[in-house]
Amino acid sequence: MSGKPEKTVEIFVNQDEHEVGKEKIFYDEVVAFYLQDGGATSTEYLIKYSRGHSDNVSGTLAPGQKVMVQDGMRFRVSGTGES
Repeated sequence: MSGKPEKTVEIFVNQDEHEVGKEKIFYDEVVAFYLQDGGATSTEYLIKYSRGHSDNVSGTLAPGQKVMVQDGMRFRVSGTGES
């Protein structure tokens, strides 16, 4: 079987450290980390990231999107929806 060995990278979601064992992370996964860390529930979330791969160093992550992860990458999540 010739598969790539699974590598883990450390990312930060609002200062909380998480290890992920994949190359890309989806919007929903970042939100799940945020909520797991005690983040406030909301109808929508704004996710900004920085310290990403050279082709995608920083930006925003929208629902349904994914982004390449890199060791030390940072995600800032905030709720934007009205309750």
